[in-house]
Amino acid sequence: MTAITGKRLTLEEYFKYDDRTDSQYELVAGELVAMSPESPKNVQISLFLLVNFLKFVSINRLSNKVEIVVAGSRATTRIPDLGMRIK
Repeated sequence: MTAITGKRLTLEEYFKYDDRTDSQYELVAGELVAMSPESPKNVQISLFLLVNFLKFVSINRLSNKVEIVVAGSRATTRIPDLGMRIK
């Protein structure tokens, strides 16, 4: 993981950040970090989970566009492969 910007970002700055590419980033202790591409094995695992989750929950609750904010002294987010919206 390599930090992209030279300064630490707040959550608000991170959510507004747009470098006009298709790259995905996570915020780690305030630093913007580029995510590596998913491996074929990881894609298979997330598809397996999706197919099996659909047996128990509505497709409207599943998403691959979820970010999790991790509590701590510095802003950190994580982007899971598969997430579920809680209403």
